[in-house]
Amino acid sequence: MKESEKLVEVFIPRSGANQDPNYFVGVNGVSYILPRGKKSRVPAAAAAEIARAQAAEDAMYEAQETLRSKTD
Repeated sequence: MKESEKLVEVFIPRSGANQDPNYFVGVNGVSYILPRGKKSRVPAAAAAEIARAQAAEDAMYEAQETLRSKTD
């Protein structure tokens, strides 16, 4: 990470008992392992990737719910 790079605070929610207690994100060849259930400071690019991944996961769950409701 460059010294001039802006850090952004992110929060990774806790997950189920069967999931890893850490959250992995990689951006431009740099890996970050963040603890779930705590706030962390990461470069803006990593924060944007986390937000993108969370939005994709939300969309997946919404699509699953839509499909379930159509089959009921």
